[in-house]
Amino acid sequence: MENNKKEAFCPAQEAFKMLANKWSLIIIKELSNGKLRFNQIKKKTEGISARELSKRLEVLEEIGAVNRKIIEVKPIRVEYNLTKAGKELVQAIEIIHNWTIKNKKNIKISNR
Repeated sequence: MENNKKEAFCPAQEAFKMLANKWSLIIIKELSNGKLRFNQIKKKTEGISARELSKRLEVLEEIGAVNRKIIEVKPIRVEYNLTKAGKELVQAIEIIHNWTIKNKKNIKISNR
């Protein structure tokens, strides 16, 4: 017998899952000001471990929001910057931010 139930799928929900952690939005915010090297990002996102920063940058690169560029100099430098999609994501985040500010009295936060 065929299962007629289909799982609900929402691409936005998948994007929110990838971004819904302590660091991703902060990293995107810092990169919205221009390209940065790994240690510059780490310094600007005070409290993040190198391992966590590396993991978050990898995820942001996988979803196409961040570009990683290796600069062949001694020592090798790696720079990160937002892609076109990443810049569009910044605009979407700003819209959500503004909506949150506008509606904060109606938003109930729970400790789930």
